[in-house]
Amino acid sequence: MKKKVITLCLTLSLATIAIVGGTLAYFTDTTGSKENVFTVGNVNIELTEPSWDSTGSVDAPEIYPGEALAKDPTVTNVGANPCFVRMKVTGLDQFVGTFGSDAMITLRHGEYVAGYDSTNWTLHTDGYYYYNKVLATDATAGDEYNQGLGTVTEPLFNQIVMPTQLTNNAVATPIVVYAEAVQAQGAQPSWSAVKSMTTQQVADWFTTCGMP
Repeated sequence: MKKKVITLCLTLSLATIAIVGGTLAYFTDTTGSKENVFTVGNVNIELTEPSWDSTGSVDAPEIYPGEALAKDPTVTNVGANPCFVRMKVTGLDQFVGTFGSDAMITLRHGEYVAGYDSTNWTLHTDGYYYYNKVLATDATAGDEYNQGLGTVTEPLFNQIVMPTQLTNNAVATPIVVYAEAVQAQGAQPSWSAVKSMTTQQVADWFTTCGMP
């Protein structure tokens, strides 16, 4: 008998949130009709920027050339399923057309370290930053199958730095950070294989789950 395996891909994106969930019903016929309902879990993430909320947003209205603003995008798994996470950042090049090709808003992580956190995140060729670990759930983080896995990512970066070419008439638009997640379960035949997936494999899994 051929067996068909159906993988349910549950996706969530921020800032626009779409949660996919549902139920499966299995019917048996013994002394009567009996309905067994199984709840299919969900993927649910929160994107927060604690440092931006406390200090970065306060300094942003009066930026000056070369200023560093606190901004620390972090994703938390608040759903019922472990998941893979990726982020995209837009708006870093908003001053290039006005102030020259070098007038990029740049990223920092740690103290005065240029760039994003490449230890925990990988920039893929599709323009997304992929988190290098599965995000576990509150119920599973740190158990025997999820040693080293937590429910919260490291910040992708900690600061954004304004270009030094800015002048008094510069007007900044928002730096948009966009986060997406897909379930990790079902991506490979075993959980150990899921936790060992490469960035390319995770990117392909996002595509399989309808997140191109």
